[in-house]
Amino acid sequence: MLKNATANHSMIPGHSRLFLVGLLVVLSSCRESGESRGDSARGSLPSVLPSSPASTTNWDVEAGPVMLVWMGNGTDSAAVILPDLTDSTIASVQGNSAPITGLVFDLFGKNGKIEGPIPAAPLRLSGTKQRCYAWPLAGLQAAHSGWRIGFASGHVHAIKLDSIEAMPSIDSAALAASLAGTAATLAITSDPTFRRLPFRVRSAYTFRLDSIDVVIADVVRSVNEEANPRLEHLLIIGEKPAGTPGKYNASYYSRTAGAEETTQATEVLAAVQIGPSKRPAVVVNIENDDGRRLGLIERTGSGQWRSRWRSAYTDC
Repeated sequence: MLKNATANHSMIPGHSRLFLVGLLVVLSSCRESGESRGDSARGSLPSVLPSSPASTTNWDVEAGPVMLVWMGNGTDSAAVILPDLTDSTIASVQGNSAPITGLVFDLFGKNGKIEGPIPAAPLRLSGTKQRCYAWPLAGLQAAHSGWRIGFASGHVHAIKLDSIEAMPSIDSAALAASLAGTAATLAITSDPTFRRLPFRVRSAYTFRLDSIDVVIADVVRSVNEEANPRLEHLLIIGEKPAGTPGKYNASYYSRTAGAEETTQATEVLAAVQIGPSKRPAVVVNIENDDGRRLGLIERTGSGQWRSRWRSAYTDC
């Protein structure tokens, strides 16, 4: 719309041009202010919005040009995440085909690499105008289920995650107790609603990197009031020397809290090593009751992880 308005500039009277420019500014301001309010309520990963069209979203270019995400409806379709788009620019790709011609992909899940390389092709669009924001779609013939994330072949290496649910009971109990202890030491925002309530491990995954053990966990506390049930999520990444007992030291954490039905939750999709240097990273899905975004949390040094990137927000 903006391109057409610019192209036809000479054909519009002066007072009409001023009206159109003012209208575009107002609409843009409304969109930006709405996102800002939503991000403060939804997001625990820090916002990475460009200050100009040339700015970067901080995507790790060594992870490849795009990322695939399983659509949850079998193994033959995926959303194509365009990592350079932001909340302000995702509208520009609505109705477009996915730019994946010539690419082949490796597919990953919590169990590591599931399949690949396999080709993918843009799905034909139905032509129906959407009333929400969504990523372009791709079709692929994956033979195996269980994959959640796809990267252009050769850009990342797999990390296999071990779930707390698959551990022997004595080991899972020890890990849960360790994570509760780690959560109790975090300098989180004081909230009297959850004070003195016990921590519960909702999910946890471990893996080994050379001489360290790493854990990724969603630890929760809940207020079980029938009229107003509330939930607090703590996403924790911790490290400790490989093979040693005891508590993990928190290397990264984020907190969200609110009404049980609407509180943002972060799901671990896969862990990978990126590029020739094999930088460890965790791919997460950040979801609330009306949409989601993807995030990448990378290890930057010993005992240090940080939120490297997050995608634009989609609500389809």
